[in-house]
Amino acid sequence: MDRGLLPSIQEISRRLRLGVYLVGGAPRDLILSGRLEDLDLLVEGVGEQFARDLAEALGGKVRAHARFGTAGVDCPGGRLDIATARRESYDAPASLPRVVPGTLEEDLQRRDFTVNTLVIDLGSGPPYELVDSYGAMEDIEEGRLRVLHDGSFLDDPTRVLRGLRFESRLGFRMDEATERLARAALNDGAFDALSGDRLRREVFRLLEVEPAGCIESKLKRFEELGLAGILHPSLRIPTESLAWIGRSATASLDLPADVTRVEGWRLVLPWLLGSLEPTEQQATADRLALRPEDRSWLLSSREDLERVIEVLRRAALKPHEVDRVLRPLRSEQMARLLAFGEASVVQWARRWLDEIRLVKLSLTGRELAAAGFGPGPGIGRALESTREARLDGSIRAEEELRFALNVLNSEGVKAERA
Repeated sequence: MDRGLLPSIQEISRRLRLGVYLVGGAPRDLILSGRLEDLDLLVEGVGEQFARDLAEALGGKVRAHARFGTAGVDCPGGRLDIATARRESYDAPASLPRVVPGTLEEDLQRRDFTVNTLVIDLGSGPPYELVDSYGAMEDIEEGRLRVLHDGSFLDDPTRVLRGLRFESRLGFRMDEATERLARAALNDGAFDALSGDRLRREVFRLLEVEPAGCIESKLKRFEELGLAGILHPSLRIPTESLAWIGRSATASLDLPADVTRVEGWRLVLPWLLGSLEPTEQQATADRLALRPEDRSWLLSSREDLERVIEVLRRAALKPHEVDRVLRPLRSEQMARLLAFGEASVVQWARRWLDEIRLVKLSLTGRELAAAGFGPGPGIGRALESTREARLDGSIRAEEELRFALNVLNSEGVKAERA
């Protein structure tokens, strides 16, 4: 984020007489790395008015969400997220909070961990004033995650999962008291009250693929804290499963840039649930409120991949046969193949990624139409057969048209001549 935006923010803050603060992970990350990646601004007062004035000053556009007291400003220097200071209350454990406008202090009390309560007052300075109301600096120095109050995880049990993400990403660790509160919230059934939508979103975020090793450390802690039971009471995570998941995550980071981005839950969850019976896997899909297509994929992807592995184990396999079974796979399944222990399987997966899938015909349906063949399914079959012949090295590029015409004639497609 361009620090040149700060003077404009300060000027508008003073003109409107509004307190404006840099909050969230930005102050924490600035202290840890010296980088200011994002500007999440908190406004004491009418945040929407501040956002509109700032957008006008910067030549940007504002997108206000009055219901949530938030706004986004898209400007040449980047995007700024602006929120009005709020306070919240919970009608019941794990329920969504009631949120109303509040003060800076009340907004800080909403935070999950002390390390996220640091504030930089953008109305002061430069130099800008750092406000530490909850001992966050000491916790950062000690690499410690600490909740603000004993009821934090009961109010919002998803904070436990966010804590695991912070542990992995920052290299921090929940302190003894915070971990005890996390276990108590789990034992008290706090997660049972979470909706499937909220649980799914946080589990999916937890399973996002990050640099090598991160997914393993998150899942180890997930198991240590007894959180596997929130997916299904019978679920356990064997050490060997963690190792393979870790190898798959590493392989996914090495996939070619043009391959569809890996979704962490698709990479991890089918194998995490591998020890469960089919009915237990279905119950987990129900608990996560998966969409029908995601549910179907979760329950079938592992068996689909096992069938592919059996094909790749065959002797005297031809490239076009490999292409047939690998083309329908998602990138997550390809990462699993690359992490597989058998050399022949890994070699075919790598060859398909680096070579086979990239083979394109110079021939198109236009040339076949110009040769007198009208549209129809025969054209598609001829092109597919021609590509398979190219993959197997049976023909060269300059022989594609002749080969395809022979296929059409041999299949009796003459009747389709225009």
